[in-house]
Amino acid sequence: MRELAMILMLWPGVVLADGWQQLTGDQIADALTSRLVVFPDGVAQYFLDDGRTVRAGGWGEWRVDGDLYCEIWSGKRPICAQVDSDGPGLRFREDSGFTRAGSYGDL
Repeated sequence: MRELAMILMLWPGVVLADGWQQLTGDQIADALTSRLVVFPDGVAQYFLDDGRTVRAGGWGEWRVDGDLYCEIWSGKRPICAQVDSDGPGLRFREDSGFTRAGSYGDL
C-alpha cells in the first residue's frame, strides 16, 4: 500500500491548496479497483474489480467516466465526483458541494 501511495503522489495531477492531489481517471481506477474505503463514521465501501460496489445498505455499480468517479445505487440517479488523494486517503467531491473522505486499503 505504501508503494501505491507514493505512485499517486508522483503522478501528474492537480495539486490542491489543501494538500490533496486531484486524480486522473486512470489513477482513480488504480486507486479503487479491488480496494475498500473506510469513512470516519465507520462505514466501509468495497470497490470490486467487476464494477460492483457494496456498503451498508446494499450493492451498487461504480465506473470511471473521464476524470470522474461515478456510482449508481438501485433506483437512484448516477452520482459523479472528482477524486483527490493525500496518500493514505481519498476524498470524493461532488458538483453539489458534498464531500466525503476516508482511508483506503486492499481487499
